[in-house]
Amino acid sequence: MAYEHHYSKLFEQLENEYGKLDPATITAIIGFSVGGPVSMRQRKAARLFVTCELSVYEEQMISTDGLKFEFFSKDDFDEEQVRIIFSALGRLSMEAHLGHNHTVDLSQIEKARTGVVSLHLFSKTTIEGGGYGLYWVRPNIAVYPGP
Repeated sequence: MAYEHHYSKLFEQLENEYGKLDPATITAIIGFSVGGPVSMRQRKAARLFVTCELSVYEEQMISTDGLKFEFFSKDDFDEEQVRIIFSALGRLSMEAHLGHNHTVDLSQIEKARTGVVSLHLFSKTTIEGGGYGLYWVRPNIAVYPGP
């Protein structure tokens, strides 16, 4: 798989709406596949973060919308929280079928300051015959108002 083409196509609508992502990838020394945080890209000027590795893992469960996918956030979380939330959701995506309008309880995640998040299908596309999408992750205040 040509990763550059894959992510260019997958992020096309996101970049059309919010501008080009910054060129650097945010990664950790310990990779996601061995228990570390998920890799992300950002558009600092738009307070936007997006995962950039989950949809290429064979282990990722197809969403309830029939898609392999990535997560993004805009304005709702800082980099530290996004990394914690996206890594937890990424691990969950390897075990459960997530999808549009799903809510996920993160209250057991030690450093997460948001108790419940909602997933909203932002975009979908076809890449090499397969369905892929981006889910917007938002805090679900109606479910968990927080402290």
